[in-house]
Amino acid sequence: MNEIQAFRFDNPLVLIGLAGLIPVIILAFLHYRRYRPDLGAFRASPGMERELRLRYVCSCLAFGLFLASLIIALAGPRWGRRIVPEYRRGVDVVLALDVSRSMEVREGDISRLDRALLIAHDFAEHAEGRLGAAIGKGIGVLAVPLTYDTGAVLTFLEGLTGSAVTGRGTNLETLIDAASRAFQTALPARQVIVLFSDGESLSGSLSAAIDRVLEAGITLVAVGMGSETGGPVPQALDPLSPEGAPLDTRGIPPISYRRGEILRGAAERTGGRYVDGNREDAVPVLTAYIRSLTPEAGVSGYHLETRPRQRLFILIALLFLGVSKGCEKRRKKLIP
Repeated sequence: MNEIQAFRFDNPLVLIGLAGLIPVIILAFLHYRRYRPDLGAFRASPGMERELRLRYVCSCLAFGLFLASLIIALAGPRWGRRIVPEYRRGVDVVLALDVSRSMEVREGDISRLDRALLIAHDFAEHAEGRLGAAIGKGIGVLAVPLTYDTGAVLTFLEGLTGSAVTGRGTNLETLIDAASRAFQTALPARQVIVLFSDGESLSGSLSAAIDRVLEAGITLVAVGMGSETGGPVPQALDPLSPEGAPLDTRGIPPISYRRGEILRGAAERTGGRYVDGNREDAVPVLTAYIRSLTPEAGVSGYHLETRPRQRLFILIALLFLGVSKGCEKRRKKLIP
């Protein structure tokens, strides 16, 4: 654990207010000088005169100490040490969407990407905690930083298409790296990346990305899109487009298959889970698993901190205020 200061203030600039007590003291002294002649009426009773002077001085002094204690309390004094538990705030989830050409393969009435967007959208609608989004083709991009504004993530998903990122091929390493950059290690929330992909990667090292995810304590959940039977990769409308999938020697588009075992292995290495994106209950399964990672009141660890002392100075301030008011009330009773 890092060493902490034995004595400090949370807001030290507030202590400048103590300088404002100087004119208050001067005004109280001037007021006392104006008040002294009135005590001449009690010179026949020296004991009462001394009591009135004493109570006046005590009243002013106690009020000044009340103001000083209040200013110190506002400055946030701290000293001493205590052990404080750290609680997880929930789950921070980044949706990592593979938007490469193979994700546009249609198997049935819908493409892999459109199916992934439907699952991601339905999951985001019922998600708890912060959400973010990353997309990747040849490179990975953090498109939506972590936010509590679910509407921003939903709007992004609704407008997302395969042409959102230019490039060629698939690089899941850069996609996962981009998603990982969304997390702030100083916060105690559980960190999860939900990867939507068919598992095909033409460049980069998925294994290297998983090594970095493991080191950062991030959990990967993989949602496999497509099927093992595969389907032909669609060509770009412009045959000269660099994004078009290359034809084989017979002029036939390549067949893309779901690499389920690769995705499953990557997820399980981080302690995460693999979800078949073709399942009708893919969204409930994904949602239930993410929620299972969130112990509502789980203690994630402990740390030392200096003990706050604001309450002590507030109590002292109230005590001095009571003394000041008491002296003033008694003084007024003595004056006929």
